Amino acid sequence: MKCLVFSDSHGDSRNMREALSRNPDAEVVFFLGDGLYDADTVSTGDRTRAWLAVAGNCDLDRTFRGTHAVKTDAINLEGHRIVFTHGDLYGAKYGMGGLLRLADEQSASVVLFGHTHEPCEIYENGVYLFNPGSIGVGSFGVMTITASGVLLSHGRI
Repeated sequence: MKCLVFSDSHGDSRNMREALSRNPDAEVVFFLGDGLYDADTVSTGDRTRAWLAVAGNCDLDRTFRGTHAVKTDAINLEGHRIVFTHGDLYGAKYGMGGLLRLADEQSASVVLFGHTHEPCEIYENGVYLFNPGSIGVGSFGVMTITASGVLLSHGRI
């Protein structure tokens, strides 16, 4: 299963639309906050993919697809527990400790986060920590999930 991971569009949805058009085989889209309105607008016209979103620290209106977006959520895909959050609640700008604790609390093998605007991929203590960077400046993530593993990569617009 191919997933796109976006964060931090900050009012500019053009790069998000471009990444979606370049990846028509993506089945799931994660939006990790700070531009929830952009994700809501783009997802409204996208009926081919499942969209999952959380609110960021700059999202004053936390409405996504008619419901209130939470700050942290989780889902099981292909046998993997994935937690997704903006990252501000877990000190993402100051280290990975809070995100690793979140993974432990949620029994997650993958934590998706944004907030720092810096793409990163870390594997520590059996957990993938993955930040797609800022789609507002053209950075996004691709996550391919199978029963046997997770493959993470970054893309640029």
